[in-house]
Amino acid sequence: MHVNDVHCRISAIERKEKIEAALAMLQSLKNQVSELRLQCEALKKLQSEKQEDLACNKCGKRIADGQEVTLRDSFGNVKGYYHKDCFKAIWRSQTWTFDYSCPGFLRLSGKDE
Repeated sequence: MHVNDVHCRISAIERKEKIEAALAMLQSLKNQVSELRLQCEALKKLQSEKQEDLACNKCGKRIADGQEVTLRDSFGNVKGYYHKDCFKAIWRSQTWTFDYSCPGFLRLSGKDE
């Protein structure tokens, strides 16, 4: 056997090992993607179940999917849910004043709901 033949066989074996390692990594990634898809589907199902329970804080009626406005405090905690139209009516009924002494520089003046 020539040196070139040995070198070619070693090179071919190394390429084969690299390909096998890449295929194993690909399979691992496919499995991770499948697991993430399952988790996403479970989360969607949980979200849709939660969505059915939402009631508007203003009118008390059930809120249809995609028609909710979620009100959160500065820490991200949910304070309430509103229909888009109910929230719009509340927002328009309030008067905001620019004030440097208030957090966010806005102060509610007048009536609020």
